[in-house]
Amino acid sequence: MKNEGILYWITGLSGAGKTTIGNRLYYELKRTRENVVLLDGDILKQIVDENVGYTDSERRKRAMKYARICKMLTDQNIFVVCCTIAMYDDVREWNRKNNKRYVEVFLDVPTEILKKRNQKGIYSDYQKGNISNVTGMDLQIEYPKTPDVRIVNDGSKSVETVVKEILSFTPAYQTDFDRDTGYWNRYYDLNKAPQKPSLFAQWVNEQLIKEKTILDLGCGNGRDSLFFYKNRMNVTAIDASSEVIDKLRRENNEDNIYFICDDFVCSTAIFAGQYDYCYSRFSLHAINDEQESEVINNVYKVLKAGGKFFIETRSINDELYGKGEKVAEDSYYYEGHFRRFIRKEKLLQKLVNCGFKINFCKEARGFAPYGESDPQIIRIVAEK
Repeated sequence: MKNEGILYWITGLSGAGKTTIGNRLYYELKRTRENVVLLDGDILKQIVDENVGYTDSERRKRAMKYARICKMLTDQNIFVVCCTIAMYDDVREWNRKNNKRYVEVFLDVPTEILKKRNQKGIYSDYQKGNISNVTGMDLQIEYPKTPDVRIVNDGSKSVETVVKEILSFTPAYQTDFDRDTGYWNRYYDLNKAPQKPSLFAQWVNEQLIKEKTILDLGCGNGRDSLFFYKNRMNVTAIDASSEVIDKLRRENNEDNIYFICDDFVCSTAIFAGQYDYCYSRFSLHAINDEQESEVINNVYKVLKAGGKFFIETRSINDELYGKGEKVAEDSYYYEGHFRRFIRKEKLLQKLVNCGFKINFCKEARGFAPYGESDPQIIRIVAEK
């Protein structure tokens, strides 16, 4: 997903140059791409609420709304330039945790220069000693402690130079969505995957009310999705492998089954709908522990009342546990791709904490035999 959106979060006190720098950055980005949005503090206030308040709690709440709007856009591969004071550590921490690519820019300007600029007349009260009327200085300021780009915007650098400095920073990619895409593209291209529906899909099918909606997370070659479709279900299926999704789309142009190539952890599109069922076979152990929590929360939100979440996943009692390079707790890189082995009680606790009721849970062999292998597998049915 090379086109993943970036959030440029440009912060600083009033008069620091946020709008000037943000505008120039926006137009520089527009020279090479169309998917760019500029969000300025004044514009955002009108969008979020015209009757905004200025207490600490109101400002903090508003800043978090800005952050969530930005994430909604970057999740859809949009580059966002957001210019806002928002001097709150928790908001910036939320940004860094929740945005796949995030650039925090702090325009650090000495107070004396801000008073001289006084572009909107806001520092007149400050000069008179009435700090309570000065936006961004009337409350305890939480200055950025570890910004990606810190610029002393005191006029010694041109706007062009500042923008080049921002663009020279390459944000870290905060997801492992692409970690094994190449591996799975090759795997499915060689037709290694079984073609018949899995035993889990057959077991789940007996519990479904026909002509309802089901979301398949990590559908692979689509064998289970197609099985559900043939058994009169309305299916939405998602997978990271572009090769297999392109093939499935070419071969299955039907109204009641739709295949999507995207990140099933946080896809804005799939988690904007409502479903009767969600199906996850061998997908939770392909993501890390934090992403698993995000998936569970997202699934809970999109399931209708009484909807069911069907899960089949590898256990820590699997014979492959411990093989290869350890990359995190219970997680290994082996035979060309990532595997995380699940602790049943921990997964159950996550589901219950989210609000699910556990209808079925069993860990056993015989659930997913493959060739000479018959691993220990966890099966769960959780109901909203």
